[in-house]
Amino acid sequence: MTVARFPVSLVGVQRGGCIVMASLWERIKHFLSEKLPEASYKVWIKPLECAGLSGHKLVIACPNQFSLNWIKDHYLGLIQEAVREQGLSLEVELIAVEKPFREPKQVDLPYDPTRLLGRRLSSRFTFDEFVVGECNRLAYATCWALANREADHRIIYLCASTGLGKSHLSQAVGNHVLAHPKGGRICYLTAQDFTSQLVRALKSDRLDDFKEKLRRGCEILMLEEVHFFSGKDFTQAELALTLDYLYDAGKVVVFTGNRPPQEIPKLDEGLRSRFQAGALIRINPPDYQTRMNILRRKARRQGVELPEEVVEYLARHLRGDIRQIESAVIGLVARSSLLREPITLSLARELVQEIAPPAPEVTKEFILDLVCRHFKVSREELRSRSRSRRVTFPRQVAMYLCRRFTDESLQSIGRLFNRDHATVVYALNSIQKKISRPGSVKYQIEFLCREIEAYLKPHPAKDEKDS
Repeated sequence: MTVARFPVSLVGVQRGGCIVMASLWERIKHFLSEKLPEASYKVWIKPLECAGLSGHKLVIACPNQFSLNWIKDHYLGLIQEAVREQGLSLEVELIAVEKPFREPKQVDLPYDPTRLLGRRLSSRFTFDEFVVGECNRLAYATCWALANREADHRIIYLCASTGLGKSHLSQAVGNHVLAHPKGGRICYLTAQDFTSQLVRALKSDRLDDFKEKLRRGCEILMLEEVHFFSGKDFTQAELALTLDYLYDAGKVVVFTGNRPPQEIPKLDEGLRSRFQAGALIRINPPDYQTRMNILRRKARRQGVELPEEVVEYLARHLRGDIRQIESAVIGLVARSSLLREPITLSLARELVQEIAPPAPEVTKEFILDLVCRHFKVSREELRSRSRSRRVTFPRQVAMYLCRRFTDESLQSIGRLFNRDHATVVYALNSIQKKISRPGSVKYQIEFLCREIEAYLKPHPAKDEKDS
């Protein structure tokens, strides 16, 4: 597609070229900012850029293909309304233009001991470097709003298995704060750091100094891996008192754990309730599209562009955490360099056979069986035209799980349930809204997701279990 660059010639936008178009685009974005929640605007609309005109189309550049798909499904109508509000009869066309990867500069995120207590933050863990997808969109938006002091709550609990990005987002909050001179003072600790420092302070008779440093010495406390507090009664009691002070003082607190608070064993009920005092945000394993975006980003970090067929193959077969994906890219680039061969599909197949043993595949049929058993409905009912709540809700859940755990397109999912594309989009949006807040729907779907994730995990061989 040939996109007309500035200056442009169009009725209503004839003079001033670049200046007029820039002003028009700013007015469109202002209109959208008035219509959308601030977090949604910052995550999805603010990164968009006006790429110019192509005939009578306003071309808008999205940062990646996932962003394009999401905006097309959720915000395209609103963007077109914003254009009409400017008195223009232009169609809106979206294109994906992913910017070249740039290595983050350490000087942009300085280590300042007067503003950072505890561990040093990784300069790689920033919001710009985080790959957003359906699996982590809510977590990203929540942390972004928290870092900019725009969130409705000041306490969040990021829950995810190892390697899914909870530490990345936690540190991105800290790095964002440190990048602004007036951002405040932060304290970044793991649960083991907190425990060892507490014991050290107790032994040296400086417990009050330790408490004072946490309670008055920081504006933001980031506490990682809180599941390690399990069974540590004295540490739990001291942490609970510290959290009470921080909560009462309106400080920001970010927790991370590999399971929700209600599932951590040997945890004092008082501390458990404090962990649950804010927003509990779950980060799920990356879906197919997100895995593709991660692969492209990691490859660019290694200075290579992977062939699209290699990206698609790896995304289909690497269903583990993000560290496995990164390891696969590094291994693939290393093989290519050592063998002096180009990166091909054959080379990718060899790598996957070595690092990713065959795992069970979640299919549409598997999800149908799971939903039917859980909700006690039949496949025929899910595919019927019935609109009763007993059938429509399980049908929407099945659509959501198919989209999340399989590589099926929206059209393919629609055909499975005898529904069109728009109905599937509506179902996905409906379920997404319901699981974004506590309630029975959220817990039911989390239960079903855990069932699927347990099925996907490799099971030890019999001799391993007996040893």
